[in-house]
Amino acid sequence: MDWLAAKKHCTQRNWQWTLKLIKQAEQEMEEMEKKIKILEEQQKANRLFNSCNF
Repeated sequence: MDWLAAKKHCTQRNWQWTLKLIKQAEQEMEEMEKKIKILEEQQKANRLFNSCNF
């Protein structure tokens, strides 16, 4: 999603509630991306561990 364009659009119209919603969505996306990265790293480690056990 293009957060900058959305922010600009909402700022021009002075839609404060929407700006707050966008900020919240950005934070949630960042948190999910961090969790995904951690899970991907765990998955790689598990695959490596399992491949060494065979």
